[in-house]
Amino acid sequence: MQIIRKIKTTDSDHISLKIPKAFMQRSLEIIIKPIDDIKMTSMCSEQWPKDFFSKTAGSFAATPLVRDEQGEYELRNSIR
Repeated sequence: MQIIRKIKTTDSDHISLKIPKAFMQRSLEIIIKPIDDIKMTSMCSEQWPKDFFSKTAGSFAATPLVRDEQGEYELRNSIR
């Protein structure tokens, strides 16, 4: 069984969810549960290794990023 968990902060009375194609034409259970007791900082710290930012901060300082030429714009037929 595939389960999708999304944590969203709302600023309106609507929520939009994009579902995988495998879920289309199926009955879905949607549960909305407030999680005010969970701090966002604790969630972020679980997603990143403990010293990730200290190891990666300034990692491109000696080698600046360069954007290559983007080429010619593709001409397309107009929609009628």
